[in-house]
Amino acid sequence: MRNKNRFEKKATSIDGKKVLYWQKNNNKRKTIVFLHGFPGSHGGLVDLANGLSEYRLVIPDLPGCGRSEPLLNDPDLKNYAKWLHDFLDELSLDQIILIGHSFGSRLSLVFSELYPKKLENMILITPVVNVEGLIARSASIEYKLAEILPKNLQKMWLSNRIYQGLAHIITFKTSSPIRRNKLIAKDRMNYELIDPDTTIGIFEEFYRQSLIPEAKKIKTNTLVIAGDKDEIAPLVSVKELSNNIIHSEMFVMKNAGHLVVLESPLSTATIIRKWLKEQL
Repeated sequence: MRNKNRFEKKATSIDGKKVLYWQKNNNKRKTIVFLHGFPGSHGGLVDLANGLSEYRLVIPDLPGCGRSEPLLNDPDLKNYAKWLHDFLDELSLDQIILIGHSFGSRLSLVFSELYPKKLENMILITPVVNVEGLIARSASIEYKLAEILPKNLQKMWLSNRIYQGLAHIITFKTSSPIRRNKLIAKDRMNYELIDPDTTIGIFEEFYRQSLIPEAKKIKTNTLVIAGDKDEIAPLVSVKELSNNIIHSEMFVMKNAGHLVVLESPLSTATIIRKWLKEQL
């Protein structure tokens, strides 16, 4: 017998490319679609989604990540937004609540600009406005080297433990060694699954494009959630983003880093649920 409390794994095809997604609560009136960060997969958002059980929940593996095949076209934000539009049409979803984390927030912003009628509300969690600081400089070297490597060596290089170890020090803030080790293991698995061309393409756009100009065009009611200890999406840049969205509210989580969806999923869900109720 099927467990109604578990997510159901589904597959579809967009532009001839396989997409895997997970869903539950299909009988609910309103739908939340979740967009994960980079590198990542649907698994990083399951705990957060489970805290919002009064909604229909849909979490895809974005193209080139997890178990979904890469985009047919270049992995830039406009092509990802077009893919998301087609994905929603494939699921017959006319209007949704969109929740994006990190890279998923960047995609959410561009999607809201291009397809505003598809959105009822939008939540951006630790959105990366632009890439800056130590992690950006080290990542820049990492990905520039990957670009010039033969295809068969790119994934090995992008999955190297030295770079990942530095990234984990910066991104994971949990004080529990057991939980930290579980999260690191999950992150390493995501790196092994991601398509190298997608990895390089996404990072190139991270590095060259600030989303402040796009934020000024957004008219969707938006909640922005930031972490006060986030070194990937620093508080000052997230505040600037929120201030440039016309209908925006911001919530700063204390003692939180970039991966609040993994480290504090239920607290994050509580913030989102409260804000969504206020939008009714």
